[in-house]
Amino acid sequence: MQQQALAPLASSWHDISEQQKRKWLEISKNYPSLPPEGQANLHSRMNEWVTLSPQQRAQARLNFGKTKELSKQLTPEEKKAKWETYQALSPEEKQKLAAKASPKPTGAATAVKPVAPQKLAPVPPHPVKASSKAAPKINASQPAAAATPAALPASAPGATPQR
Repeated sequence: MQQQALAPLASSWHDISEQQKRKWLEISKNYPSLPPEGQANLHSRMNEWVTLSPQQRAQARLNFGKTKELSKQLTPEEKKAKWETYQALSPEEKQKLAAKASPKPTGAATAVKPVAPQKLAPVPPHPVKASSKAAPKINASQPAAAATPAALPASAPGATPQR
């Protein structure tokens, strides 16, 4: 039954991460309890998901997260009213509304929830080119004999016994 539930993913199963596989396996557990139209709907959505690029999947996750956040703020009646208002818009008005929306992220690995700035590591300043930074110099004023082990007292750690 599990293979039947996950059949739309068979061609790309080897490309799916372990975490995503676990999620799909968990989803497949409910497959037998779904009515036939629910099973067909699940397979249809799986087929759509498989055809998305990684960037499109990331965008879908962002949209889902944003929708989930909004759904917590609105009552079902308010959501329905907003959706009906949107559906009543002309195509030109929908285009204007879409143009005003926040730009889509360009990276494929975007976070669903923004991370608080205090949790992020600070970005170091631009690296200094190796050729522009002078190498440290050794102070030549020290006598060479002071650096040899023979000049160390016998009780010093690492000193060699004198014969």
